[in-house]
Amino acid sequence: MKSLFQTVALWTALAGLSWVLVTGTRLDLLQILTASGLLVLPALCVILTTLAAPSQNRPWISRLGFWVVTAAAWLTVALFAQGRWETIESDERQNFIFGFGLALIAAVWLGVKKRTFPKWTTLRYVAASVVVLGIAGSIFVWSYDAKTRALAAQAEARWTEIGLPMAEFEKTLVPSYESAGSEVVRQTLREIVRARFYKEGTAAADREPPIEYSEGDEERMSPAYTWAGFNGGPSDDFEYPKDMIARLGGSVASIAPIAPALDEAYRRILAAEPAVWAANPADGYSISVPNFLGIRKFSQLAASDSVRRFSAGESEGAALAIAAGMRLTEKLPEHPTLVALMIRVATDALLVPKTVRLPATDDGFASLGKDVAAKRAQFLRCIQIEGWALLRFAGQEGGEANVFHGPPKYYLPKWAVRVSAGRYWTRECVRAAFNCAQHAGIHKAPETLRLADFGTARHVAVSTQNPTVCEQGAARSAMRLHAVLLLREQTELIRLARARLAAGLPVESRDSIVLPATRWELTADAQKNTVTTRLINAPEWIVNNTVTGKGVDFWLLPLDGSVAWQFRAPARTASE
Repeated sequence: MKSLFQTVALWTALAGLSWVLVTGTRLDLLQILTASGLLVLPALCVILTTLAAPSQNRPWISRLGFWVVTAAAWLTVALFAQGRWETIESDERQNFIFGFGLALIAAVWLGVKKRTFPKWTTLRYVAASVVVLGIAGSIFVWSYDAKTRALAAQAEARWTEIGLPMAEFEKTLVPSYESAGSEVVRQTLREIVRARFYKEGTAAADREPPIEYSEGDEERMSPAYTWAGFNGGPSDDFEYPKDMIARLGGSVASIAPIAPALDEAYRRILAAEPAVWAANPADGYSISVPNFLGIRKFSQLAASDSVRRFSAGESEGAALAIAAGMRLTEKLPEHPTLVALMIRVATDALLVPKTVRLPATDDGFASLGKDVAAKRAQFLRCIQIEGWALLRFAGQEGGEANVFHGPPKYYLPKWAVRVSAGRYWTRECVRAAFNCAQHAGIHKAPETLRLADFGTARHVAVSTQNPTVCEQGAARSAMRLHAVLLLREQTELIRLARARLAAGLPVESRDSIVLPATRWELTADAQKNTVTTRLINAPEWIVNNTVTGKGVDFWLLPLDGSVAWQFRAPARTASE
């Protein structure tokens, strides 16, 4: 019973020392406890190891079991101690040195004074326990790697099962190169919003000339973005909230000085072919990335400028700003990242509603139908590119720095992080690649478009069943993409209603191109020159504003048909 008590005490002390080494002083409420433990526990563990060592009359299996567990515990302590030593600051090293120095003194004292030197038999058991641990560790690593390979094969099989075989998809991945319009956009971003063509910190951005910033540039320009998301009241004539008129003056004042430069930039962009950002999928996590922040800033500026011009009755100038903003991001969805596609969606959300006051075009709904199909295909492609990259570049240097969240690096030595992080990261990547295939299958299924939650419950089930730190929120991105497409459809309906009323024709309701099983019910009043838009069978995720924000004027008109759009009289068609 005494030996059992000593053994339990030893293993408890070693576990406590490991905990102290891991937590350190990071837990403020336990600073005193952890500091005291670092001073006392190392020596206590040495003493208890000597006391709990099994005697020669114990069965060999009992002695080997004791030393296997004890050796594993001491190796864990040594591992954490090395990791802690690499990360602690100078003022904490004194406690560290004192605690383990005291343990060394205790070991020497026990050996010299008490004559408890390890016997040859004990050393053999310790050596045997280390061998056992080595074999067990090798088996664990082999099985872990085998499981990872099996998961990778499972992910490949799932992609094939949903009709998107990864081997065939990989053949379609080719590098993209800058176009002549890229230089125009590069110059525009530098001159107008002081931004590079590629994301700061990337190799592609480092090759660009430095940008000269003037003091107060950001402060002077910030009011210019004020009205980027403002679409005016439900009328052909802009209606500003009274409490925001003063703010409008500030935004107009900030844009006015650069209006000539903006006009020139708009015309240059529209005269050139659409800009392309160079990207090679084979570069993996070091791929060139567009400067999304700079692109977003220019789009916000163009949106605010269109509001300013509409308010001044300059419809042609507003149309120019909108067209240039749309042209700048036209090729952005072709970049092999989901973020690039969603930035295009974000700029559409800013600029498309502004076109509601422009004349209808003959190909409005035909163009929308093509764009709906294109956006869905691009979205699915982005998910597969993500799955492909996760499978092909799981061990690539740089991926760990971007997404890696474990195992905890602050208490492991650098060599242990290198050994463990690669395997951990690879496992998380192949899990995520399998999840990407599952999510793609959900998005690919036609019934998803008709679900009340747009497949959210199915996506959550996939992520819950196979959790990974590399999971992407593709479900919300898909909803946001379709919400913006639906906003564009509402915009086209209002523009067409204006033209039909002006021509003395009836305004017709129509099925939605974006969401199957939904229908736009339009009610026009020719005398009042108004129209309302009501979305019949709107899914729950639309009604609840899941991705459009509550209390935010995302839609041009409420989807319940409660507010009418007031056309300016007399209304005119595009041909007049």
